[in-house]
Amino acid sequence: MVIDKMYQHLISWNYSGSSFVVCNVLEFSRDVLPKHFKHNNFSSFVRQLNMYGFHKVNKSPRGSRALAENQVWEFSHPKFLRDRPDLLDEIKRKTIESETLRRETGDIQAQMQMMQVQQSDMIQQLQHMQDAFSQVLRELADSRRKQVVHQQIMKSMMDYIKQSTPPTRELLHPLPAWLALVLLPCAAGS
Repeated sequence: MVIDKMYQHLISWNYSGSSFVVCNVLEFSRDVLPKHFKHNNFSSFVRQLNMYGFHKVNKSPRGSRALAENQVWEFSHPKFLRDRPDLLDEIKRKTIESETLRRETGDIQAQMQMMQVQQSDMIQQLQHMQDAFSQVLRELADSRRKQVVHQQIMKSMMDYIKQSTPPTRELLHPLPAWLALVLLPCAAGS
């Protein structure tokens, strides 16, 4: 890949020949990787490089992010040098023990990150539940206030009826209009 003239604008040796540089990750993944691998996933390419002992040369300041098409990745390996194809046979995949240890350590880190995400989600859900509970309490207090007001109105109406009606006789005079409007819907609902 590195010596293919067709893709020199995407992958090439650095000026000293001690490392290689990948420019425009999106285009490299789309055009170059499928020709040499069974995928076009740049992350998988980087993992493969790491398994063979290649290391990323950190050129950008920590925490800085660039668009994938502007990213430049540089990788080095002590046995991967320009004009030294004789050293290629010495580049070996890392041993299983070190790979297993790396994977287990990575698994633990991934699990910790997953637990932190889940904890954050649970805290957020708990906050939503507390907010909903507070809303229910406010609505309950509002309902109680309305109930007290309705009870006072009903008591006032009952007192008015008792005062304006002789105890032994039926109701002979018509109800005041406001009282009729209140009592008739209540009587219809019972």
